[in-house]
Formats: sequence, structure tokens, C-alpha cells
Amino acid sequence: MGKALKTTRFRNVKIKVVRRTIAGPAKVSYLSQGLPQPNYKQTHPITSQQAELDDTTPSCSESAYSKAKKRELHAWDAVKDDMLKVSFECSAPITTQCVVCQDHADYRCIECSTTAVFCEVCLKRTHRNSLHLPEKWNNVYYEPSSLGLFLFLPEGHDTHAVYTKVMKVIVSTGRLCTVTVNMCACEPETCTLLRYGLWPATAEKPQTAFSIPLLELFVCLSLECQVSVEGFCNTLRWKNNLTLAEVNTLYRALMGESISHFRHHHFRQRSLVDICPQLDDGTICPACPKADGDMIVTLDANFGLVRKQSSGTSVVEPLHGTRMFVDEKDVEEYLLSHLDSSKPHEDCSNFKAGNVLRSQKQAKKLDVTGVFGASCRHEMPLMFVNMSQGERLAYPLYVIDELLRRCEDKNIHLRVVYDIACVVASHLHKSGEGIPHNISLAIPAFHVYGHKLPCQIKYSTRRLEGFGLTDGEGMERLWSFLRRFARVTKEMTPSHRLDLLTDALLHYGRRKSTDLEMQLLQRLDKAEKILILAQENISSVIREAPVLVSEEDMEKWKKREMELAQQKPISKQLK
Repeated sequence: MGKALKTTRFRNVKIKVVRRTIAGPAKVSYLSQGLPQPNYKQTHPITSQQAELDDTTPSCSESAYSKAKKRELHAWDAVKDDMLKVSFECSAPITTQCVVCQDHADYRCIECSTTAVFCEVCLKRTHRNSLHLPEKWNNVYYEPSSLGLFLFLPEGHDTHAVYTKVMKVIVSTGRLCTVTVNMCACEPETCTLLRYGLWPATAEKPQTAFSIPLLELFVCLSLECQVSVEGFCNTLRWKNNLTLAEVNTLYRALMGESISHFRHHHFRQRSLVDICPQLDDGTICPACPKADGDMIVTLDANFGLVRKQSSGTSVVEPLHGTRMFVDEKDVEEYLLSHLDSSKPHEDCSNFKAGNVLRSQKQAKKLDVTGVFGASCRHEMPLMFVNMSQGERLAYPLYVIDELLRRCEDKNIHLRVVYDIACVVASHLHKSGEGIPHNISLAIPAFHVYGHKLPCQIKYSTRRLEGFGLTDGEGMERLWSFLRRFARVTKEMTPSHRLDLLTDALLHYGRRKSTDLEMQLLQRLDKAEKILILAQENISSVIREAPVLVSEEDMEKWKKREMELAQQKPISKQLK
């Protein structure tokens, strides 16, 4: 009889999987896996083939994100060589038939299409008054075409003195080319260039012009990413292989008044304030009350937005005027009438301002030591002041007075949130003026913990009525955006600096107003959740209290706490 076959028994092996989270205890689970169990109690050596298999097999703890990332990397590895081959093939003509007349074609225009080719006649017909740069096939590679670029005037100038002019033009791709332009004596050359979609480098007899889409891209990059003129020119150089002489020509043309006036022209064109002054110019918050209600305003100073004395002077006033920054002459007159060289001794803030940390030697080289500003609770910029005398209470007092002046004909209660609101309140009481009836002062939710306990009780936005869930830190978020312009603006003339900062503030306000409805919905949802949670916590406290407690008792304790915080210490009363 033959030998009996040996049977293999299987047993269920539980694999312990530990899932760790950022918050909370680790979660443990078990996975069942059937493993063969030999009949004999002997160990079998693991072969090298089995070891390689174990290394390539993904572990049970590998996340879904890691698996998806590996699949994506493998997919790119599979096609990257084919894509490089296709890009090389596109460097040569795919076809020799003109897409318009089907004749033999040697020209192509990358800006029109990567697969379309043209004959010389069709290229000139389809690219009339175009600044595209076509290329010609020379049996080896495509080279820039020598046909030349011409811009012709539209109809209606036949009876006027029309003349031609050769100009250097930086097209929308950033390449520098020579263009023959038709001009007419019936209007300035700058207006004729604007009809062609070009912006002149100078206002009189321009020799260089820029494509308007290219300047619009630069303005957006400068406002959103704080790209300097030098950085933008270097970007165009390496993108289009420009020579050093061409980059210098581009840089000199952009460093003048041309780009400042284009930025202002772009603003006036978008806002339409010159056509209808009643339209919003970007300085009005859509959600704040216009005639009646409570308006919450946050104040703060930024000591990083400085300006060097060696950066020159301005011949003319800023193009934006006082749209965001108030007139410095008015501020200087206010400072002379409010001589508050020292702070009140009640100051309990432990935060150090920028002018305290900056050395006196460095401060002497600055004519602007910082910016003081105000924004509404929706973080729309409202008003800003250049500071030249360090941190003084006159700056917040001036802004508060100016805000009250703007609301004097309206039934608006102004709720001001400031880092040292307790100091402002003490100063107003000592000066004899007192706090106006239509003003409430508070300290931001984060900064209040740097003050003493009485100030935390009297001025915290979380304890005062009318402030809701406003944290009062909106200016800090605005400074985080505006502070990035300091690298550029500290070297500018006063007018150019104010115009660029005003454009940046208008851009920031545009960002906030565009997404305002989503922000309000998110805040409403957050407020409703916090209200439910607060009610549950109050009910739990009342239910678990060792003595009988009601919500009325809590209100009494809250009022008593405020009364005790407003009382002065006994030592001061005895003095």
C-alpha cells in the first residue's frame, strides 16, 4: 500500500493593527488571516524569493493616500518618455499644407495653434494688426520670421495726417520685437497705442510700448505675490532667452512712471468711479451698516512698513489721493494739539511694539516708522495713517475721531477693538473728555491675555455685549498680507509708496468682498454650533451643581464680577 498523503491544517491568525490619531487614544483593531500550519513542529528556513516577495507586498498599515500616490507616480513614469518624444516631434512640421488654402506652407504661429501651419499669403491675411511672432521652417528648425510686424489704423483716419513709426514692443509672451506702427496726428500717440492694445513707456514721443495683457499679469503678480519689477524682468528673460541688453531696456521702461500710471488706469477702468462717482471704489464694506446699527472696527499699528529717508522725494501727490491714507498734514496738526509723549501708568500690556524693539540708530534713518490702520469686522480696510513719531496715543485717537466724523450724521454705534483699549480709555478719562456715548472700547481676544485680570474682565470681546464672536484680530491678518510689500515700498518715493500700498489694500478688500457671502455663512454656522454647545454646558453646570443654581444667579455673578473689576485697588484709593 502507498503512503498516506499528509494533510495541512490552517488556523486563523489575528493581526493587531494600531491606528494612532492626532488627538485622543490610539484605536486597536484585529484582522483575521488564514495561515498554513504544518503538522510537525519544525522550523523551515525562509528563502530569498519569499523575502523579496514580503518586501514588495504592501503592509496592512499603508494608508489609502500612500497607495493613491504610488499609483499616480507609476502612471507618470509610464508616459513621461512618450511625452518627451512627442515634444521633440512637434519641433518639426506635422504637415506642409496650409490650414487656410491647402497650399504648401512653411510658417507656423505657436500663439495661434501648435498644429496649424500657414503659407505666406494666408499668414499675412490672418495676422493683420496682430502682435503674434510667427516662425519659418528652414528645413532644419523653425526660426523667427523676417516678415515684420505692422499695425494699421482703423477706418476713419484717411483724411488725417497718417505717418509710420518704428517702435520696440514687448508682446504678451514677454518677447521684445520691432513693430512698424501707423500713427495719426489727430490724437496723441499714447491714445493710438492704447487702441492697439499697447501701453506706452513714456507719455511723450514713446519709443517703447508694452502689451496690456502682459502688464495686467504683472500687476496681479505684484499685488498677490509681491513680485518686484526686477523679478518680473528676470522671469521674462529666462522664459524667452532675452539678452542682458534687452532685459535692461525692459527694466528701465518699467521703472519709470509708466507702471504706476498703468496701475491707476487699471483701477479707474475696473471701478468706473470717473463715470459714476456714486459707485463703490473698493473702500466700502457691503455688510457693515450704512445708516443705523453697530459698526465694529479694529485698530492696530504695523512697525514693519517703514520708508527710508534716502529713498528720495515726490514731485506730485499720490494718484489715489486720500482714498486709503489720510493727509499727513492733518495728522501732524493733530499730533501737535495732542502732546502725549508718555503712556499712562495704568498700561498693563506685556506686548512689545516694533518701535521699542528697533534700535534708535536704525530709526534715525527712517522718515516713516510704521503705519496705523483700521478695518471693519469683515476685514475690509477703512483708514490708514503714516506714523513718524513712534507709538503715540494720538494716532488711535485721530483715527477714532475721524471715524466718528464720518458717522456723525448716522445712527451708528462705534465699537472699537484695540490692543491697548484700556490705555485709551484711561487717557480719555484723564484728559476730561471722557468716552463718547456712541463708542465702546474692547481688547482683542488674543491680546487681552497679556493684560491684568481687571482689564480682561472689563474689555474682553468675549465678555462685552455687542461684539459677538468677533475676535478683533482682523488687522493682524491684514498686516500679514501687507507686510510682504515692505521689501519694495521702503525704497520708494512717498507718492509711489502710498499708491502701491493703496492698490494692495484695495486688492485685499476686493478679495474679502468677493467671498463675503461664504464668510458670513461660515460664521453663522459657527455661531449656531457654539450657541448650542454653550446652552448644553450651562445646563450641565446647573444640573450637576451641589447647590441650587439658576441662570439668573449666573447673571448676578457676572455683574458683580464687572463691578469688582471696575473698582480701583485699595492702595491706590488710599493714595
